[in-house]
Amino acid sequence: MACLRPLLSLALALCCGLAGPARAADFREPMDQPFLVWPHIPVVRASDLGDYAQDRKAFSDLHADKADPQKLLAALQAVDELQAHHERTALAQLGRTLNTQLIGELDRQARRINTRSPKLRFEFAGITPQELQGAATLDAKALDALKAKAGQVMLVAYITYTRMEGALVQATATLVKLGSGASQSFTVTAPAPALADVLAREIFDYFQGTRFSQHQNPLGAWEWLTAAPGHADQLVSRDAAQRYCQSQQADLPTAEELETAEASGFYGGGVALRPTGVYHVRGGLYDAAQALSDKVRANHIASVPNGYYYCIRRKAGPGATAVRARK
Repeated sequence: MACLRPLLSLALALCCGLAGPARAADFREPMDQPFLVWPHIPVVRASDLGDYAQDRKAFSDLHADKADPQKLLAALQAVDELQAHHERTALAQLGRTLNTQLIGELDRQARRINTRSPKLRFEFAGITPQELQGAATLDAKALDALKAKAGQVMLVAYITYTRMEGALVQATATLVKLGSGASQSFTVTAPAPALADVLAREIFDYFQGTRFSQHQNPLGAWEWLTAAPGHADQLVSRDAAQRYCQSQQADLPTAEELETAEASGFYGGGVALRPTGVYHVRGGLYDAAQALSDKVRANHIASVPNGYYYCIRRKAGPGATAVRARK
């Protein structure tokens, strides 16, 4: 708990200045300004998932061997050892090195791309090594000094980690903006010696990488509907698909609309198609597995269950004035 006190004290010193709930803005803003980060990063060990299997085995052995007194004694001793085992492993000091290794790896990434202005900086004037290593106190004088230093800091960070099977460790680094309370987390799984490197690369790429403009939904004036609940995940006929779409004041999409929606992606206002799925469209059947020029084929028998489907309809309200192709 001592390692958490500087961070908790800093948060306490600034808690009255937080600007309420975080807004849905890019965490990396302001774009042209570096972030000064409190250099003490608490590293908190979480439960070890890899140990659970060993615990279960100990209790399983206790149950399976209860008829054998000699095995029963060994199993009971194994259960008694669990507490001591977890107390010993809880004292592992990965956090002592992960803090400094992470900062060093971020510096190395900055040198790799030859930048003189990395987005994250872990230094500021007026802090001593003793203050980084010891617990912060909250007497009036120390609190005023802490507030003065905190005025320069934009981000604080903490890391939680858990040991997986073998040498693998899963770690989550969380960065928190002191001004707004907004946070951003990064989770990686890597062998313990490479953990700081992998985590630093994840964080560095997020802050230093190119910021792409957000895609505009090319069918923004229209909305997609899934198939009827009773048609979910099953092939239906063209007639059944059309009847349901019409009951929703919608229609089957054209092949071009379905193709555009697939390109937009499930998270970009479009739809996700099965890689080998066949879908009803107004021009026939759209086969997602075929080459672009051969995706659409005629559907000669409208009563045969031979396709999945989506419906499309114009959004209600002003601004929905787009005209759909009639095919």
